[in-house]
Formats: sequence, C-alpha cells, structure tokens
Amino acid sequence: MARRIPALVQAPLLVWARKMSGLDLHEAAAKADLDENALIHWEQGDDRPTLGEVRKLAEVYKRPLAVFFLDKPPKDFDAQREFRRLPDVNVFDESVEMRLALRRALYRREAAREIYDSFHEVPPSVTDTANPDEDPEIVGGRIRALLGITWNDQLAWESASIALNAWRNSVEKIGVLVFQTSRVSLKEMRATSMPRGPLPVILLNNADSPYGRIFSIFHEFAHILLASGGHLTSPMDGERLPIDRLLERVSNAFAAAALMPRNEFLSITSKLPGVMSGDEPSLLRFADIIKVSPEAILRRLVSLRKVSSKMYDEKRRKWQKRPWFPARKTKGGPPVEVRIVANAGKPFVSLVLEGYRRSKVSSTDVSDYLGVQLKYLDRVKRQVAGNPPSAV
Repeated sequence: MARRIPALVQAPLLVWARKMSGLDLHEAAAKADLDENALIHWEQGDDRPTLGEVRKLAEVYKRPLAVFFLDKPPKDFDAQREFRRLPDVNVFDESVEMRLALRRALYRREAAREIYDSFHEVPPSVTDTANPDEDPEIVGGRIRALLGITWNDQLAWESASIALNAWRNSVEKIGVLVFQTSRVSLKEMRATSMPRGPLPVILLNNADSPYGRIFSIFHEFAHILLASGGHLTSPMDGERLPIDRLLERVSNAFAAAALMPRNEFLSITSKLPGVMSGDEPSLLRFADIIKVSPEAILRRLVSLRKVSSKMYDEKRRKWQKRPWFPARKTKGGPPVEVRIVANAGKPFVSLVLEGYRRSKVSSTDVSDYLGVQLKYLDRVKRQVAGNPPSAV
C-alpha cells in the first residue's frame, strides 16, 4: 500500500476556505467526495489531508491551491468588504454561487492590478464624479458624453445584444472592468459593483436579458461616479448606511436620464401615442427602437410626469408575474472562447494575454485567471483579436 503523505496545510485555512465558500461540513465533504469525519479531524488539526485531498477541496471551494499553504487565512482579500451592499441581501445569507461570483470578480481585479504593476504601469482610473444632489438630467448628459455614444448611435443598433456590447465596451474603455457571472439567481442579484478604483468593477448577471443588463451597466456606473465623489453605499459585510436607499434611487435616476435623454426620448414617445396609456405592443415597439426595457421606459415617463405612478405600479405588478422576454434556449452553450471573453471582458482577457506574452504571467496563472484550459488559449486569442465579446 502506498504511504499516505500529509500536506503541510494549516487547519485554520481549511476552516476559513470552507466557511467563505458558504458550505457546511456535510456539504463540503459530499461535494469533494471525502469522508466527513476526516474533514472534521483536518479542521480540528488532529490530522492532515494529502495533497490530492487538498486539491479536491480547492476545486470545491473555488480557491487557488496555493492559498491552502499560507501561514494564516488572508484578511485583505474579502469580497464582502469590497462590493457594495445589494438591497434586500444580507451578509452571509448569500448563496454559494453568489459568494463565488463576488470572489472571482475581486480575484480578477486584484490580478489585473498586479499585472499592471509588473508592467510598471498605472492602471486606468475613473476620475469623473457625481453627487446625489445634482440634477439627474445634467448628470445623465455627462455620462453619455463620457461614454461617447450619441442618440443616433443608439437608434442605429439592430438588437439589444449589439447595444449591450456597445455600452459595455464604452464603459470598459474608460477604466471599468465589466464581468459577467452565471448560475446566480436573478432574485438574488441582477448586478453589483466594486465602485472604488483603480479598476472599479461592474458585475452583471448574464441570466438577465440584454435589456436588463444595459440598465444595470448604467446603474452601476452611476454608483462608480458617486463613489468617486465620496458617496459610497455600505459594503456587504458592514452595517447599512442611512444614505444607501437614497443612493439607489439617485443611481436609478442618473441611469435613466443617461440612457433615455429627455428631449430625444419624448420625441419618440410623441410618435407612439399608445405608450402613454401603457399599451404593451407600443411599449415593446419603443423598447425595440431604443433598446431599453418597457418597464424602464414607463418608469422614465413617471419621473418626467407624463404618466401616473399608479398606472406604473399596476403594470409592474402584472409584469412581475411573467417576463417581458422569454428565456433564451441554447443547446450546449456558446463556444468556450466566446464564453471566456464574454464573462471576463475583453480588457481583462487582453491584459492577461499580454502579461503571458511578456512572461509576467505564468501558464498556470493564465488558466486560473481566465478559467480556461491552455489548449483553448489560441481560440481565446483569436476571439479577442476579432469580434467584440458576445452578450451571452
């Protein structure tokens, strides 16, 4: 029988990694196909796992293997303290999938910062600001000018997916990392952000429709501008700040004004009279023209005092019972290179590939940062060099 060689891992690191993944002992042992009593002994320091068993735990906890060989659990790499608190989401009540998505986004942001540092370059930073007491129409105009996309550009896009890619690219060009995640319920998260720079992060849920993700980009970008101006929502692991709700409302107002500028928006509204009465075919037609969801359109009309909030509330209750847009039906999902670039973002993927080319990033790190096997790397390179990332 082969001799069992224990790995030199510290028990507190095993406990920390499991708890941060949101798993209890039974769940962790089952997912890793390990004996629960053995895991208990490892965490108590009575015994140690083998390297192979640590690998299993690393895969289940979604942590780099090297983390388990630190002297003590890291305290400066906590996504809970970096991402802004989401409405109605309480710390440590998040799903395992939600915690993993936050952690992966933070990990990639830190990796990007390290790569810039290895290049001896300063990462881009968003310096523009916004304040909650500003006129939303003025801030909305500033946002649109900052992103460099005109109303005519917006009308010319042929689909919401094309619009999503264009808005995402425009935000990424000014120093924001936009990541997408999957397997997180829309009831738990549509989007969130790590608003402090350099390299602030917007995290989208690609279970949402392109229309929903478009508005989320603007909402989270508004949070980034507010954070640059010194107005931060509370972190996930802190107490809720009294200003949190105000900043949520303000971000919605700024996003709506940027995405639907008053004069241009009302000009099209006048050509679709059914919109004012909440006629659904008219709202869908409007949504198709400007690539904004019907609900956001009607809410904008409420803010402009063109329709009553009572009508909006009645419509919204009805809409909550069924989606505007049917769920996408896919067989087998997109090709691996499309998925990688769509979820990690073209700027981040390009940065990692450049670091690899300059021998600043190892092959192991490339695989870890992008979540892809090296055999697919050439396909990822061609995807980055070719078309913009798909809105999968």
